[in-house]
Amino acid sequence: MATKSIGLTYYVEQNNQAVVVPVRKNIVNNYDHMGDIVSLPRIEGETNADYKKRLWDNNLHPSGPTYQGMLNGIARDLGMLRELAITIELKLDSSGEKIAPNPRVNILSNKVVLYSDWRPNETAVIDKEISFYKEEDPGYKLEELVSLINTSSSFSCTLNSGVRSTMPSSYLVRGKTDFIVQSDNVGGHNSNELTFKNIVQDSLIFGESNIFVTEVSGTPTEDGEYKVDYENSIVESKLLPSGAGSVYYHIMRFPYKVDYLPVQLYTLNDDDFQSELFDKKELDSGEEINYLLNAEGAEIYHQLYKDMKMFWGE
Repeated sequence: MATKSIGLTYYVEQNNQAVVVPVRKNIVNNYDHMGDIVSLPRIEGETNADYKKRLWDNNLHPSGPTYQGMLNGIARDLGMLRELAITIELKLDSSGEKIAPNPRVNILSNKVVLYSDWRPNETAVIDKEISFYKEEDPGYKLEELVSLINTSSSFSCTLNSGVRSTMPSSYLVRGKTDFIVQSDNVGGHNSNELTFKNIVQDSLIFGESNIFVTEVSGTPTEDGEYKVDYENSIVESKLLPSGAGSVYYHIMRFPYKVDYLPVQLYTLNDDDFQSELFDKKELDSGEEINYLLNAEGAEIYHQLYKDMKMFWGE
């Protein structure tokens, strides 16, 4: 028998029997008050348990004007939370030492780059580069990306057990394994241990440049010489530092845990992203440059200009 709607919740059949359709209704409680403080309102129909997770995530992954911060804020407002996707570790030789002298992983907007020897002085030895932006790319799916990383001579990768293996690799949160220590104190001793381990070679810049002049591999014997134990972060010098000096350096972070989110951000000034939006042209010098927009690039630029209220396409 047909029913007739007389409201948002109640329906009355023609035989005058009422049918009640339950509708979830949020009841304001302390979680909602906490959400008001951090400007994170409850999503309609969201349970206390799920809302509590989003409120806690506000502290774990704060929002901000950076790529990571904007991604965290947008995803959280949509009810999405970052989850661990893959873990990248270093392969060791028979003696237990890492195979790559200065390993680095860089997850970009369209590919993963594995470096066996990366240093800030422009040394960059690539072990493997895996594209994943387009469906035909070799690392498009997470399971494919993990398998290709494991063929590397210096790195291994595992997929988190709770992650769908066929998920696009473009869901990975972009980042890199090296972290910059802007300023660390150098004590007033001939041998000083820095705060963070696993320093990247050729990355140290000392404030007392008259004390730390020339790096040597053995024990410092001349004025201005110093030695660095990169793995244990110990710096030895011939001259005695003042104790008030500082040092800037990079460190390596392994194992590298990479999260995923089904929402991503792209900027048009990202060279790697632009390479996916343009056809290429080779100059007489052999240099390859972006030439004309491809189909995807034309669609993206057209939509952006249209949304900018510039009367584009009208």
